[in-house]
Amino acid sequence: MASDRPPHSVARPVVHRDVVCPFCGLGCDDLTVEEEPPATLAVRSTDCPVAIERFSRTLAAEPPRVAGVPVPLAEAVDAAAAVLGAAQAPLVAGLGTDVEGARSALALAGRLGAVVDHALSDGLYRNLAVLQRTGWIATTLAELRNRCDLLLVAGPDPAALHPRLFERWVAPAPAFQTPPSREVVFLCGEPLDTTRAALSGLPVTVLAGDPAKSGDAAAALAAALPDPSRASGAAGIAAGDIAALAERLVTARYTVVAWSAAAFDGPHADLTVERLVRLVRDANRHTRCAGLPLAGDDNVIGVNQVCTWRFGVPLRTSLAGGIPLHDPHRFDWARYMAVADAVVWVSAFRPEVPAFPAGQTIVALAPPGTAFADEPAVFIPVGTPGIDHPAHVFRSDTVVALRARGLIDRNLPDAATVLKAIAAALPQEGLPC
Repeated sequence: MASDRPPHSVARPVVHRDVVCPFCGLGCDDLTVEEEPPATLAVRSTDCPVAIERFSRTLAAEPPRVAGVPVPLAEAVDAAAAVLGAAQAPLVAGLGTDVEGARSALALAGRLGAVVDHALSDGLYRNLAVLQRTGWIATTLAELRNRCDLLLVAGPDPAALHPRLFERWVAPAPAFQTPPSREVVFLCGEPLDTTRAALSGLPVTVLAGDPAKSGDAAAALAAALPDPSRASGAAGIAAGDIAALAERLVTARYTVVAWSAAAFDGPHADLTVERLVRLVRDANRHTRCAGLPLAGDDNVIGVNQVCTWRFGVPLRTSLAGGIPLHDPHRFDWARYMAVADAVVWVSAFRPEVPAFPAGQTIVALAPPGTAFADEPAVFIPVGTPGIDHPAHVFRSDTVVALRARGLIDRNLPDAATVLKAIAAALPQEGLPC
């Protein structure tokens, strides 16, 4: 919907309705955002901490910098191209950007022969590793809302990363099942206070257990499905509680098992995801059951989609030699950073960036006000997708790309424009195809 703009010189807030939030993987599209001229935004329709904080970050534009010295945009672009054109092992990472920014970043990486990865790909790969090994049965947020009568939440409460999950997708009455209610069970995790409030109208069971042993609980539950009387305890949860949950799962019409892989601790968190995926598979022998892996902050799902459709493989891929080489271990950005001689770091959604290795050559595209432990070789301030310019971002369930519109004009270029300009300024000789 269009904004309700005040007449000519009346100094009243501009109200933007039905605003898409591009920051977490839920892609909530019902926000009311108030704009106080010249460029201050405040969310008025929800108490979601992610939306409130991110929309309020609208510092005034600042000039690009080369070695800490303010310069015009064109000069910063040329400096970035000179640095990258001389690199032998470049890395294009961070990749916190919209779909068009991802397309431009990957096109630049192809020209450079760079490794590509997203800053938040750890959680993504805990899921993708299992999908690559075993496959899975997954569902969507709409299916959760409209068909699920039993939601099993495994591990830490995903609302810590996706605050409106239960309010938007669980608490509303299902459209396609009778009776119009559902039960929610927390397995090896305590619901947050905000989650309890959102679910106050639904039956909720908490089997707290040990979050670090969520996989053990899932395996015990799967083993109990054929015969709950033979259930055993696991992860600090009594055998009787496992048996009761197994009986409830078998009699449910449509169970959804949800988890947030980014919240799992430990070096082998993908094995926890694998046990949850196997639980879903085994439950389908008795009833309808699907998994819901939750991810998506900073459009990590959208960037991975772009990488997959462009190169045929997901993130953590090297484009050196003209042939995409996918290796989730070797091309993890945090690991590859140690050998990269130049890094393009894109962080259009947030001003937080990692502490890069001392002496590393960094070309950073990030919002105004971004703080660096060490001044990058080139810093180019860019607009935030869904605030400074229109953008497409993917929802956590991978099937929906949402269009977020621009709300204010801080005279900041979008990441795609800057990345295309850098690619155009690169030397034409000696670069990969």
